[in-house]
Amino acid sequence: MNKKSLTINVSVAIVLLVVFGFVMQVSAADFKPSWDSLSKQPIPEWLKDAKFGVYTHWGIYSVPAHGGPDYVKNLYGGPGVNDKGVYEYHVEKYGEIKDFGYKDFIPMFKAPKFNADEWVGLMHEAGAKFGGICLVHHDGFCLWDSKYTKYNSKDMGPKRDIYGEIAKAVRKYDDMKLLATFHHGRTFGYATGFLKKDKITEDMKKNWDVFDPKYADFYRSELTGEAPENFGNEWVGKITEVVDNYSPDAIWFDGLTGAMRHNHPSEDQVLDVISNYFNEADKKNQNVTVLNKHAGDFNFPDTFGMLCYENGREMAEDVGPWFLIDRAIGYPWSYVNDKTYRDGPDYHTRSIVDLVSRGGVFLLSLTPKGDGSISKGEQEIMRGIGRWMKVNGEAIYSTRPWKVYAEGPTKLIAMSKTSKGEFKQGWDYRQEFVPKDIRFTQSKDGEKLYVTTLAWPEDGYILVTNLKKKSDHYPDKIKSVTMLATGEKVKFKRTKQGLKIFFPKEKPCEWAYSFKIEKK
Repeated sequence: MNKKSLTINVSVAIVLLVVFGFVMQVSAADFKPSWDSLSKQPIPEWLKDAKFGVYTHWGIYSVPAHGGPDYVKNLYGGPGVNDKGVYEYHVEKYGEIKDFGYKDFIPMFKAPKFNADEWVGLMHEAGAKFGGICLVHHDGFCLWDSKYTKYNSKDMGPKRDIYGEIAKAVRKYDDMKLLATFHHGRTFGYATGFLKKDKITEDMKKNWDVFDPKYADFYRSELTGEAPENFGNEWVGKITEVVDNYSPDAIWFDGLTGAMRHNHPSEDQVLDVISNYFNEADKKNQNVTVLNKHAGDFNFPDTFGMLCYENGREMAEDVGPWFLIDRAIGYPWSYVNDKTYRDGPDYHTRSIVDLVSRGGVFLLSLTPKGDGSISKGEQEIMRGIGRWMKVNGEAIYSTRPWKVYAEGPTKLIAMSKTSKGEFKQGWDYRQEFVPKDIRFTQSKDGEKLYVTTLAWPEDGYILVTNLKKKSDHYPDKIKSVTMLATGEKVKFKRTKQGLKIFFPKEKPCEWAYSFKIEKK
């Protein structure tokens, strides 16, 4: 090689190194542990497109199946509290606490009927585009293979990496993303949360397992001499190992507002964990987010993540995109004996239609039984949602809010009474809707408009007033109107009063009816 060639090759190499270095510098993860820095992470397009996700509330508390996932707290409140009848139920069925405590449910939590493919398959059949589980509830028992606690599903109970199996099942579907939800910010002091110090007797200290130092690493409490900071450090480790080992696409936390005030974990620890999550995702070219729950206050500043409201509580009527609401498929939040379901698939489907029109995402929680099976009632609800989504999903998935999200007389905002006797603003999807209750969405490119009525018109048509002739909202001429559930073009007439859309004689689906409008 001559000097000239060598010089050229060296020059090219230097240029390539400079360019490569510049690309690396631009693409390198660089989130700092501050809310200002973390708030720069945009909400992923996949989540805006997904619209519907499903997860589960399932754990040790599903074995006694009474009261809900707060069984442990209600149990150790003792006979003086007996919230939801848990203490009385427990003593009658399992014996006194001194003989059978909450920890004694762990060997019974074998989950012989748990099948990750069946769980995720049902989520997918319902039309969910992201799915997962509550990895750890307030009781602190972890449903993954954790090195930070022996109280996990791999070492105890099922002896399986539950979340690992769920993650593998989700990733078998090209159109699904993986969700992880964590509730253990509330674990510290939770088991004894109803136990008044002046009610603690020497006999309780001697005989109740919640005071036994042997189980202090399960019943996390200052009553056993543990410092909140120790719990906070373990919290960091647990979240970090889930991020490292399973790479969830979205994370949702419950109860961190109060936890951060008491340093279990501290705000600095939370910032470190989330910045690590974002930075690790960047290295993998993975678009992730954190769901920011509102429970009186948001867990985090409202500039950060996707804002979330539990079943719409305290959510403004026009909150604007983007937001999420979560609810249980039937209350309480976990399976209980002889559980009944107040709401069917129509209720949840209409919720999806309304939320999506406003720029919302819907997250539904299943409540599997202690043995790992999903009740017939929940399967029927999920499949009912899926039947509707299969034929009308074009009006839901990958859409964006239109210029107006709704028209019609039925008001969804309602005041509801809390357990403390306070009245707070909420949402009521249990009302009887009428054909004039219409919701709008549009395709991302704005070329297609979708109109969904929440009830069947007995007179054979609906009148969409926002689409009247010379409408400021829709000045374009209409080429066609197609009923999504049948794929057939239907008759329409545009007047000064509105767009009259004529329905077929037979209902093509069970509830809510969607149309695609295309312009000339």
